[in-house]
Amino acid sequence: MLVIILWKLLKMWSLNICCLILMCTHLLQCERQFKSVPVTVKSYKDETVLLPCYLDESDVKPRVRWYKDGTLLGDSKDPGTLLPPRVQMHANFSIQINEIRESDTAAYTCEVIRPEPWGPIRQTHSVEVQYPPTVMTIPDDGFLEVKKGEFVDIGCETTGFPPPVVEWRKDGEVMEILEHRSRIRFKASHRMQAGAYECIANNGVGSPVAASIRVIIQDAPVVIAQRTFVHTAPGLRAALLADVQFAVPPARTAWYRDGRPVNTDDRVLSIAQGSTYQLIFRSIRTTDLGNYTFRAENKLGMADVSYKLTGVPNIASFKVDPALNKASPTGFTLVWEVDSYSTIIEYYLWIRQYYGRPATDEPDPLNTDPSASIWSKIVVPGDSSEGPIHNALYVVRGLTPSTVYEALVASRNRFGWSKLSAVLHFATEPGVGNTPSVVDYSDISPILEDIETEPQNISQAQIFGIYDFVDNNNCKRSCISQTLFVTALLLLYFRLCV
Repeated sequence: MLVIILWKLLKMWSLNICCLILMCTHLLQCERQFKSVPVTVKSYKDETVLLPCYLDESDVKPRVRWYKDGTLLGDSKDPGTLLPPRVQMHANFSIQINEIRESDTAAYTCEVIRPEPWGPIRQTHSVEVQYPPTVMTIPDDGFLEVKKGEFVDIGCETTGFPPPVVEWRKDGEVMEILEHRSRIRFKASHRMQAGAYECIANNGVGSPVAASIRVIIQDAPVVIAQRTFVHTAPGLRAALLADVQFAVPPARTAWYRDGRPVNTDDRVLSIAQGSTYQLIFRSIRTTDLGNYTFRAENKLGMADVSYKLTGVPNIASFKVDPALNKASPTGFTLVWEVDSYSTIIEYYLWIRQYYGRPATDEPDPLNTDPSASIWSKIVVPGDSSEGPIHNALYVVRGLTPSTVYEALVASRNRFGWSKLSAVLHFATEPGVGNTPSVVDYSDISPILEDIETEPQNISQAQIFGIYDFVDNNNCKRSCISQTLFVTALLLLYFRLCV
């Protein structure tokens, strides 16, 4: 009895083993047959895509189902399952997608249902529909306005496949950003950060597309004026001009004289053209001369520009011309020009030796001449011309040969004294029998030097304080010049002693 039971068990196990072997063999055959799937299909919009479904030769009248991202798309045995209008199933159970669109990007699975004991076989195809990029700005209207100190947050939402790469430009210039990003955020710390920001999306399909975002940063007004010292005369026409370069939000503007609003009429006009504001005097009166202020103001701040409407002469300008500037060992011809609508009464011309070092009123231990650092004033008579251009020529005599000098000039008419001119450096020629110094100045041409600090208008009473004014300006010169001068004197001393 025991032997019979063992025999039946062995027979059952042998049958199960054979079935297991057959199943493994079949599965291996299927594995070999569908080894090449799944696949990825890349296509462009409006093209046609064919997705195959591979079957085993042993499958007779199989049942095939197609899924799109897990959702049933079609069933070969169920007529009630309707395929979408652009999708059709062929007799070999492959499906064809016509006029493919962006929404067709998905994973398509073919499921072959087989009778028991065999389970279904699934094959998946990934469809990638490549299409050009599109861009939508953030904010939607492409406009953003913030106050200075707030944060700017702008971006571009993109679509397209492959995913687009986004680059940024500001006012046409490429922005240096460490990585490609569809959104940028920064603090509005300066009005110059405002402008047109453009994002450009490109994925290699079709042409790149761009969208622009206008960023406005609110800040206090910025006003400039090219001329704040306006020379005029009674009976002439004059104008004060101001340019409001920036004002967001828009600024309230006004003209003032001595802190009070300017009264306008048919003779005095206030005109605004775009960002340019003018205060026009059709015919100047003596009472119009004075100090004026243009003011632009908004809720974030205020900007003032001060003007001087005056009849005093403009700043004189030395002429540098070898044909005019005649040099000799003891003299030099200075020529200058000045604009004045009134007769020039007189000029003050200041001359002194130039050592390339600050000058003081105290005796200089390196120089035996205690007056060498002091300006010498020369009064030059004016002319009888009404102008507006006045020319003057003066020959300075009694100078030292082979020496560099510097000169300043100011002009006076019936309205007062002009501002000081720029400094002119010039040199005398070597004298006969004179031994040239260590530095030969004989070949130095006259050179104009701008005054470091802008001089203010000065009255006749103030003109006699010119020494202190010029000395204070010269105290700003470099100490290097002092060292060079000391070295030159020491070399000259040793040369003369030898």
